Amino acid sequence: MRFYICRERDDPKPFRIAIIGAGPAGLAAAGYLACRGYEVHVYEKMPEGGGMVAFAIPEVRIPVKAVREGMADLERIGVNFHFRTKVVYDSPKELGDEWAEHFVSLERLLGEFDALLIATGAWRPRNLKVPGIDLSGVYDALTLLHHVKMARIGYYPWSRIPDLKGKHVVIIGAGYTAVDVAIEARLLGAEKVTIVYRRSLNQSYAKAEIRKLVGEGMEFIEMASPVRIIGNKKVKGIEFCRTRIVEGSVVMTNECFVIDADVVAYAIGQLPTSPIREVVCANEEILKEAGIFFAGDVLAPRNIGTAMREGRARANEIEEWLLSKAPRKIFPVSATTRLIESVMSGKC
Repeated sequence: MRFYICRERDDPKPFRIAIIGAGPAGLAAAGYLACRGYEVHVYEKMPEGGGMVAFAIPEVRIPVKAVREGMADLERIGVNFHFRTKVVYDSPKELGDEWAEHFVSLERLLGEFDALLIATGAWRPRNLKVPGIDLSGVYDALTLLHHVKMARIGYYPWSRIPDLKGKHVVIIGAGYTAVDVAIEARLLGAEKVTIVYRRSLNQSYAKAEIRKLVGEGMEFIEMASPVRIIGNKKVKGIEFCRTRIVEGSVVMTNECFVIDADVVAYAIGQLPTSPIREVVCANEEILKEAGIFFAGDVLAPRNIGTAMREGRARANEIEEWLLSKAPRKIFPVSATTRLIESVMSGKC
């Protein structure tokens, strides 16, 4: 992967920029800014860069070797990486935190750098709220994918990965994460894979990939939503009820049915994982005035290409802001911290 390409680095500029998160958006921004001559430091809690591209997307779709080659390009143009380092402010625990060996406060970065880009992605799975969610054999899709990928690239032992051989795997949801689980389940020997979606296939943004999997033997059930997971300590099946769309919203009907299942994976979305837990006013402009920018999944779900384009766009905004605002003179650290607190408390 090429996160950013330049033939040669521009003359050094007198500004330092910190980027939190080494996923596609953060890495694209880092490449742009380094090429423009800025001193760029990237802080990442994982042991290497790439974000979910490296640590969740199946190896058959994007080999980690391609990500590592892109990382090497960024190092060659002077990007400074700080791996196994988590930036904290009021951050809750999230997937991947066990890799962090060092912790840096957001306030410290605000004092040491002229601008800050938060590109920490969405590493917290959205919970499925139905009875039986705690049964053995039920997984959130992101954690399952993450563990499988970590085993494939040598970070985890295979003993940490559930045995799917000969099993019926039922996946709830129909986005790209659901597709990735279906791919991995088949590679791990699942006898049958079923995806169930509460809307129609045409309403899935991964419909082309799902149609391909259906053509290869996967089962797809549309217009059905889970109401409970069945089992005694271990999952045995899932009860679904048929749905219909009323004025754009999903409405459950009384027509229900049960699907037998050995393994259940729910892929119903992820939540942003920013070191600033909530930006309750949803007003990025206030934080931009303090030199704090956001890009990628930390704002809303993005595909890889969109995240990289957004990273470059934010990097350009950062450059324009640095050259016009003289940030150290206008927003000292104490004022910036007060701005963050105001945003978080809803007073902005």
